[in-house]
Amino acid sequence: MIVRTIRANPYGWLVVAVCFAALMAAYAARSSLGLMMPFWEADPGWPRDLASNAGALTLVLMAAASPCAGNLIDRFGPRAVCAAGLAAIGAGLMLTAGAAARWELFAYYGVLVGLGSGAIAMPMVAAAVARYFATGQGLAAGIGFSGATGGQLLALPVLGLLVAALGWRSTHMALGLVLMLLAAVSWLVLRGWAPGAGGDRGGSLADRLGFLFGNRVFWLLFVGFTICGFTTAGVIEVHLIPYAAFCGFAPIEGATAYGVHGGFNMVGVILAGWLADRLHRPFLLAGIFFVRAFLFALLIYVAGSLPLLFLFAALYGFLNFATLPVIANVVASRLGTGVIGLAMGLIFAGHWLGAAGGAFLGGRLYRLFARYDELWLVSIAAVIAAGVLMLLIPEDRPGLRRRPFAPAARAGLAG
Repeated sequence: MIVRTIRANPYGWLVVAVCFAALMAAYAARSSLGLMMPFWEADPGWPRDLASNAGALTLVLMAAASPCAGNLIDRFGPRAVCAAGLAAIGAGLMLTAGAAARWELFAYYGVLVGLGSGAIAMPMVAAAVARYFATGQGLAAGIGFSGATGGQLLALPVLGLLVAALGWRSTHMALGLVLMLLAAVSWLVLRGWAPGAGGDRGGSLADRLGFLFGNRVFWLLFVGFTICGFTTAGVIEVHLIPYAAFCGFAPIEGATAYGVHGGFNMVGVILAGWLADRLHRPFLLAGIFFVRAFLFALLIYVAGSLPLLFLFAALYGFLNFATLPVIANVVASRLGTGVIGLAMGLIFAGHWLGAAGGAFLGGRLYRLFARYDELWLVSIAAVIAAGVLMLLIPEDRPGLRRRPFAPAARAGLAG
């Protein structure tokens, strides 16, 4: 079955492989911040708060760059955007490897890695898959998206070994060279368009934004995915390990639970992509959010039970990225491939803004109440609201009632 699937679209699966590798390398570069902090304190003497501020700048620029990169992908294709993004991250890492002044950390790691990461993100994969796959987009997108988890699960341990053996400067230089090589590979592979894919690329930026902002499906996805970012990247990724420590678990136990979370992430996003090709997608999205509500309730009772902590980590990890291929699939069929880059870029900007809100609110609530129960209750209400919003999205299977973007038809497509 696997061989037959690849033979049906070999070039498309080569594109998926390049997207997987690009995301893995980009996310490894961004996630290496925590790994490098202790080494930066020793050489060249950058304190942790300085490194944290550089990381915050990276996130802000990712949110700003994502819609811009998505629009460029719609207009010119993923080839140049992917190659330029990988090259920017690679250059940022290599320049950081030789840096000493504090401003260099912000300029090289904060700005270059941030802008490059904004280009090498889920919208790029969604647009590339939509261009090269007429069927099976959900599974292809799920495998491509799983590269983001691969960057944290597979590449970070390798980087840890390299830092211990070679030092942080040589490790950054090596990772930068890998990213430069991937930039060249992506330039060679991501060429041309799927048959008929270029027919709905017209329209000015104002027309395309007007179409999206007047479309009810876009706003339902935008708000839902903002809530998704609030509860995943904001609440869980920032506060799960501190909560484990609050519950009395040893640091290694909390870190292991987070590792379990990352491992199941990769499995969940691929399975969700496969299901997106076969099930009612709004129901699937709503189900993911409703199960998350149950899991947040489970967190309240985790204290004192390590198996319960691992159970939560596995189940929530399984669902963490599961919304990504389903949302990309809905955007491609409901909004059209001509605006998928811009639409996913805007949706991901909302995701990162939601993540910032979740991280901030978690810290504020803990400061007020010296516990995490209130954060879990807010998260339960938020994901239930997101699930209800997903139920309001009308189903429209790809190939049955596909409605590509056309500026002249904007009014008729709104909603």
